[in-house]
Amino acid sequence: MRHRAVMRQVVDYRSLWFDAALCLRLPTTVCVIDVSALLGAMLEPMALAAFDHPWSGDRDRHLIGLCIHEIIDAPRQPMLLPIPRDRRLASFTSRPDALPPELAELARHVGATSKTIGRIFQRDTGMGYQQWRQQWRLLRAIELLVTGESISNITGELGFSSDSTFIAFFRQMQGCTPKAYLKK
Repeated sequence: MRHRAVMRQVVDYRSLWFDAALCLRLPTTVCVIDVSALLGAMLEPMALAAFDHPWSGDRDRHLIGLCIHEIIDAPRQPMLLPIPRDRRLASFTSRPDALPPELAELARHVGATSKTIGRIFQRDTGMGYQQWRQQWRLLRAIELLVTGESISNITGELGFSSDSTFIAFFRQMQGCTPKAYLKK
């Protein structure tokens, strides 16, 4: 599945490649999951193994089976932002650090009606434009929070009128305050 991951700071990143036959029970769409301590302990030796490791021993088969089971059962996080394919929108949707404009402003710049833009977003992302923009704001807020930005800076960057408005938005979208989110 085509997808893109953007990392703005130094991170520990791991990729695992499973045989297609092992993936039949895994999610069929890209998703972000919570990695439990058990899953993390399994992923590390798998990710660091030699690329040509045979994975045919009993221990390896059990490790892979348990890993897949843990991935299936892992809680999913709403951390995806599908990008519309329409080329007219590319300059507004391809910059992960620039607040997408209000719908009316986007319509003026693109030269399409608000309804047309709404249909494009619904077709390409499964969300209306406003919902997509809110998801963008949530993901950007989380990115800024984990990099240590203050609530006031995040409020301003994301176009909220006050810190309390931003905190209420975050609580509605995530089920907790930004501060509580960071403690998870």
